[in-house]
Amino acid sequence: MLVFALISLAVSPMQSAPVAYTAQVYQAPVVRPFEPPSNFGRVTEEGDGGGDRTLRVITAPVSVEAYRRSYEHAPSRADNAYDAGVENAERAMDARMGPLDGRWHLKDGEGRTLMTLSLMDQGQSKPLEGAYRTADAQAEVGPLTGAERSAGSLVLDLDGGRLSLSPSGDGWTGTLTQGERERAVTLVR
Repeated sequence: MLVFALISLAVSPMQSAPVAYTAQVYQAPVVRPFEPPSNFGRVTEEGDGGGDRTLRVITAPVSVEAYRRSYEHAPSRADNAYDAGVENAERAMDARMGPLDGRWHLKDGEGRTLMTLSLMDQGQSKPLEGAYRTADAQAEVGPLTGAERSAGSLVLDLDGGRLSLSPSGDGWTGTLTQGERERAVTLVR
């Protein structure tokens, strides 16, 4: 195939003017790929500098008391900056969440846990989402199928019932309706 292309190119008449090329010519990307620094591979890693370069063979378990120096290096500035970034991101996310966000326990009048609810409250402008798990032997799990809230009430629709609550102290009190059965409950952290 290549031979045929070369022969046809050789016998074709010469062109007097150049043909306009419409495809875009390659340009270097705006963001350069990772390029290692000039001292790459020659930097002594933290915690590895100094001391014995050869280690003896471990023939038995080593107790912590047998160490002569720290067996973990101190965190570097990069480690500290990374940890601070993670903590700041967590604090920022927590600040955006509403007061119902987190894990809650639904208890009956005698203090027994009926179910555990995990709610995601992203504030008044977003819908309340969550799931529940019953505390009985079946340990049924299901999503909240609906949620309505106002300043003085919270109504959560479950697969098999409805939870109507109002704020009280550190939690919420109200009723759990399942079919024809209705019982008094409290929702606490």
